[in-house]
Amino acid sequence: MATDSTTDKPATSFDVARLAGVSRSTVSNILNGKIERFPEATRERVLEAARELRYRPSPAGRSLVMGTSGTVVVLVPNATFGSNLQDAVESVVQRTRTIGGNVVVRFATQSPGSSVAAVQALQPLAVVDLGVLSSAESGDLTAAGVLVVPADRDSSAVSDGGIARLQIVELLRRGPRQLWFAAISDARSDPYGPSRLALLEEYSQENGLPAPKLVRVPLTREGGAAAVAEIMSDRAPAAVACYNDDVALALLAGARERSVSVPADMSVIGVDDTATGALWSPALSSVRTTWEPLVEALARELEERLGADVGPAPRAFAPFEVVTRETT
Repeated sequence: MATDSTTDKPATSFDVARLAGVSRSTVSNILNGKIERFPEATRERVLEAARELRYRPSPAGRSLVMGTSGTVVVLVPNATFGSNLQDAVESVVQRTRTIGGNVVVRFATQSPGSSVAAVQALQPLAVVDLGVLSSAESGDLTAAGVLVVPADRDSSAVSDGGIARLQIVELLRRGPRQLWFAAISDARSDPYGPSRLALLEEYSQENGLPAPKLVRVPLTREGGAAAVAEIMSDRAPAAVACYNDDVALALLAGARERSVSVPADMSVIGVDDTATGALWSPALSSVRTTWEPLVEALARELEERLGADVGPAPRAFAPFEVVTRETT
């Protein structure tokens, strides 16, 4: 398909319709996902014309067609998380601001289903899910006409992404030890801990290792000391994969309190690679999280599903890597 247009003026739906040989209403419906009643050949012509003209549907026009507010909701777990995930949320907001009329950050509630009801009340154009929705809840929103990304519920953008495996391999460099998972203990929900523990269990079973044990750690010196006492009650060297660096630091404070040698008696690894962890003595080993490629993948998926020409995918990039320091 070719066009003789030489102007730099942004393309309109009229331009796409003329190039594809269809009506403007057909263009609007197809580019906004209402494709059921159109033949595949018609859909392909419209999409090809939109790509060639680099057409981007306006939020206002899209809202009229779809009966939505044009809002993009970034759905965030109501969990205790560090600055890295906070930075990721801010990046998602900035990256999706050009897609919808406005961006709303919504923290999930404790009650299953209430988050979905709250989101539906906003009549959003799309939801960017950072690990809140179950497959059923995502399906409910999709059935209501809301685009949900990632569409793949197992996407590494919102799941463990290999963190548990990285932690285990690093912890066991010193040889076989009893594995522990140190979960955070506070009043907020923990959307990532259970899946992390499940993956630790799966990896251990696959490799003939004893099942990992669970300890819950309040973010206090006393809580860390109590957790260390529980871990060391086996009177055997332990390897502890922590929910994040904050939990790991609570354990290290507890180890100092109870004169437990790290890493000789208890090796520890966190997640997030925070500056505080690097400054601790002994310096904390951690899994560094690089959120930029994950945020980019979510935004690209959303743009593509809205009919935009996103171009070739960027080079694959590993979002997580082990930073070995003194606690392993």
